[in-house]
Amino acid sequence: MDTDSNILSVDRFVLHRSTVPASAGQPVGLFMRERVLSEALEAGRPGPAVLLLHGGFAPSIVAYDLAFRDYSLMAALAGAGFDVFTFSHTGYAPSPRPRMDDPVNVAAEFQPELIPHVLPSACPPRYPFRLVSSQTEWDEIDTVVQAIRDLRGVDRVHLIGWSTGAPRAGGYAARHPERVDRMVLFGPSPFFADEAPPPQIPMPGAPTLLQTREFLLERRWRDHVADSGQIEDPEVCDAFWSALMALDEIGASWGREGQGIMRAPNRMNFGWRDSLSRIPCPTLFLLGEQDNYARRIEAWHALRAPQRAFVRVAGCSHFMQFERARRVLWKQSIEWLAHATVDGATGGEFAADREGRLTAASA
Repeated sequence: MDTDSNILSVDRFVLHRSTVPASAGQPVGLFMRERVLSEALEAGRPGPAVLLLHGGFAPSIVAYDLAFRDYSLMAALAGAGFDVFTFSHTGYAPSPRPRMDDPVNVAAEFQPELIPHVLPSACPPRYPFRLVSSQTEWDEIDTVVQAIRDLRGVDRVHLIGWSTGAPRAGGYAARHPERVDRMVLFGPSPFFADEAPPPQIPMPGAPTLLQTREFLLERRWRDHVADSGQIEDPEVCDAFWSALMALDEIGASWGREGQGIMRAPNRMNFGWRDSLSRIPCPTLFLLGEQDNYARRIEAWHALRAPQRAFVRVAGCSHFMQFERARRVLWKQSIEWLAHATVDGATGGEFAADREGRLTAASA
């Protein structure tokens, strides 16, 4: 346990009976971090519980608790009085990564990034299957939600999901409405190729996917920067990559020229569109206008929650929490989780500039 000002940081491993095919039935420890005001915890009165679910590549504490200036979403929420949790799914550090440390288990399309300095040549995987699925991740969320309910004596938790964390959160909320209070989804994943689970689980393939520093920071991030004001602190990009490599010694050693490479599990995704039609809890969507907008907005149009709101955020990309517009994310998330309102309104569609000024708008 350590402190950052008056906000405690507590790390744990939550016991889970794995449903991932590569480790099915085994007891595993899922890494979980909590951020909470020290005086609230010491008084036995922590605020409402919030669980943040990460996306497809950046693990939990990089996505939500980056140790760089004021870029921690967890700290912002904890400072507003919430009891904030996040955890890493199987395949993401510091949680278990079964079959992923063997370089031959990298998917064929990514193996050239490891030749010849890690692999002498392309080769078939020793474990010829994808690693995790939407169902195994919903199972892990359920274990963590139950741990939070037991730890804090609450019936329901709030959920926040970024990128692929949105279908993780939304799928869980659709299947366990009795355990979810309110939800915030930002930069949500586009629809998956399949709605139904694959006929064969695990699907043929390989366990591990890779992303290079250049691909992530340039093609996925900086290529979607509209102007010099979008990224307030350019150093945050390097801080983000450094945090990823610090969590993954093997990935850090696999990259070319000492840059490292990001590792993530190969997933079997399904059920996102169906989940959106069945989510019952009050749900807030936020989407940056530089964030592959035309594809991601489809998720908002498919949402059928009785109470819902949408905020289109000007001048930000998929990496909203690391740009100037992060304060829009903080402000709107805090208001929605506390009151289920956006600028006092219980629903609707809004536009926000990077400073957080809102106007009513059409999505």
